Amino acid sequence: MLKRTLTAITLCSTVLATAAFAHDDDGKIRDRQKPYRGPGFRADDPKADGSVAGTFASSGINLRSWLPLAQLSAGAQNANSCWGYVNPVSGKEYAIIGLYDGTAIVDITNPGNATLKAFAAGPASLWRDVRTHGTYCYAASEGGSGIQVINLVRIDEGLANIVNTVTAPTTTTAATHTLAVDNASGFLYRAGGGSNGLRMYSLADPANPTYVGIWSNIYIHEAQVKTYTSGPYAGRQIAFCCGGANGGYANTGLYIVDVTNKSNPVQLGYASYPNSRFCHQGWLDESGKYFYINDELDEGDSVFVTTTIVIDVENLSAPVHVNSFDNGNPAIGHNLFVKGNLLMEANYRSGFRVFDLSVNRLSPPEIAYFDTYPGSDSANFNGLWNIWPFFPSGTIIGSDIERGLFVWTLGGPVATFGVASAPALINPAGGTTVDVSVTPGQGQTIDPATAVMKVTVGTTTTNVPLTPVSGNTYRATFPATPCTSTVSYSFEVANTAGDLSTDSPRSTLSAIAVDTPVDHNFETASGWVGGVAGDTATSGTWVRVDPNGTTAQPEDDHSTAGTVCWVTGNGSVGGAAGAADVDAGTTTLLSPAFDMSQMDEPTIEFWYWYSNNLGGAPNADSMPVEISANGGTTWTLLEDIATNNSAWTKRSYRVRNFITPSANVRVRFVARDLAAGSLVEAGVDDFKIINVDCAASIPGDINGDGLVNAGDLAALLGSWGATSGPADINGDGTVNATDLAILVSNWNA
Repeated sequence: MLKRTLTAITLCSTVLATAAFAHDDDGKIRDRQKPYRGPGFRADDPKADGSVAGTFASSGINLRSWLPLAQLSAGAQNANSCWGYVNPVSGKEYAIIGLYDGTAIVDITNPGNATLKAFAAGPASLWRDVRTHGTYCYAASEGGSGIQVINLVRIDEGLANIVNTVTAPTTTTAATHTLAVDNASGFLYRAGGGSNGLRMYSLADPANPTYVGIWSNIYIHEAQVKTYTSGPYAGRQIAFCCGGANGGYANTGLYIVDVTNKSNPVQLGYASYPNSRFCHQGWLDESGKYFYINDELDEGDSVFVTTTIVIDVENLSAPVHVNSFDNGNPAIGHNLFVKGNLLMEANYRSGFRVFDLSVNRLSPPEIAYFDTYPGSDSANFNGLWNIWPFFPSGTIIGSDIERGLFVWTLGGPVATFGVASAPALINPAGGTTVDVSVTPGQGQTIDPATAVMKVTVGTTTTNVPLTPVSGNTYRATFPATPCTSTVSYSFEVANTAGDLSTDSPRSTLSAIAVDTPVDHNFETASGWVGGVAGDTATSGTWVRVDPNGTTAQPEDDHSTAGTVCWVTGNGSVGGAAGAADVDAGTTTLLSPAFDMSQMDEPTIEFWYWYSNNLGGAPNADSMPVEISANGGTTWTLLEDIATNNSAWTKRSYRVRNFITPSANVRVRFVARDLAAGSLVEAGVDDFKIINVDCAASIPGDINGDGLVNAGDLAALLGSWGATSGPADINGDGTVNATDLAILVSNWNA
């Protein structure tokens, strides 16, 4: 992640001193972003606490475990990088994840039961990087304090001790942005931190890294170092460095440096690429021919989809850009790695993405994904920071800024889900059923006991067990839900190994019925009146017409069918903006009386036009919209519309938020010109009252008109055999003779 200048910036009550940062290497965050702003930040984050695994969209990747930040450390206000460690004696696998306040080590030997084993405190920082060599972990951060050396030899017992802290050389800052280790040659490299390039350390004694050299011709953000064992570079240690001058912004690209001689590193080659902004990180493919790069500042600026850059590095002295490819997603690319024929990327808000290099090494297709940041894929600094895919077992880990540690395995979905007849409404009292097909994926054996429907209202989620019906068909019954609430539901099932599959959420409305007792498109007056006693406007009073457009007044009404609406005055065709506008007072559009006394949950909806930004006093006037429960004796404000839009705009209001529905409800619109020289025009069209019925209807009243009659019989016969809907009177999942008998028994009720 880019490091920003932090001068006098308070991050969630934690003030980070700028003394640790000697340069502005990553300070140029663009206005188009709302970047990650420090510990605890939750921008556009619907479920930052990690409450429901089923909220994550995925394909071809199985979630095995998930440890949110709070389960890793009480002070973990964000996560950052991650790496892996395999105990050479026991073979146990561990995830090592950097956190705001230190480093956590998690046992993932059983990927379905990730368990925190140890935590090593470190200097507070948004940025921390970790690497391993032998039985040691090395952790460093932009918080300074050099390199922490953590002994993992007894990690199976839950012990991880900081045995050393290396600050040499003292001539450079103690801050570090990233680390790299060449395990083959036994050297550790610190990249970045201040304006530094590579600071190099021998790991001949892994508990005591010894400083042996530096290469700081440019700022280096990330590096991969490889010891070549064959070919023309056999025996040489080569650093592939992402960086550039001026903190990485100038001449940004891939720098290839021979670091075999630590006292005299030599730059062999350099390659840039189109649309470059900030060369961030990259990784070699296993053949050593191609180096894949993510540029952290191109998305949303010079490119608008997640773009991966391919550099041919077969000739280290003449690397060349050969292609760039994308997956059509707008998220920022952050870190990537290659294992076999798979290119795996951590792409911030779009999460974990997998590409198949065996199909095309220059433009591989995306074959799997797991989105750790539901709700947004925009180009912002949130979501998945890093992945690590090199465990012998095939387990893959990921570190997410807001959500902590994810543990995955690759593979097809456990199951797919299908709903043939999704209910548009569910009974608020509960009891509405829905059938879902749960089809196992290839080679998968699902555990029926884990099959659930996840029902979410607001922030509360309830798991409802699925009941087998026949074959792959299951049935779920909705619980009681607050009437008028939007209910989200999805289905989830695990296989016998504990891998999960979850479908995308659907939504429905908790209500008995929804109808529209009032629908006025104003092709007829429908009882509305333009102008009432007490109005004072001298022109521009409300009229019901086919409007003549000006720069302030609409040319057409809003209705799809029809041409007439209410507007404030109507000038001649091609008239001036001020023709027939409201002048010198108020003009009122008044509704007829509406009987809402029997409505459970009425909502008023209309479309309006309002222009007040022209003339000698722009934006000085407003249009109150008011409602009365007593025919107009007293009024309650719904909204004082004061913002110019000059376009048809929809508004809706829950009546009970303002008045108690009565038999004598009226609505009025008061357009007014109270400021000298202002130009005001308004319009109203397509006024509706929509009622959500929360009370149980008479069994058999399928169409909700209050009677059981021929209309309901026609509705039932038209739905014969359906598995849900209002014609399923007894709620047994099928419209059949039982429902017909209930309807007949209540005929004319």
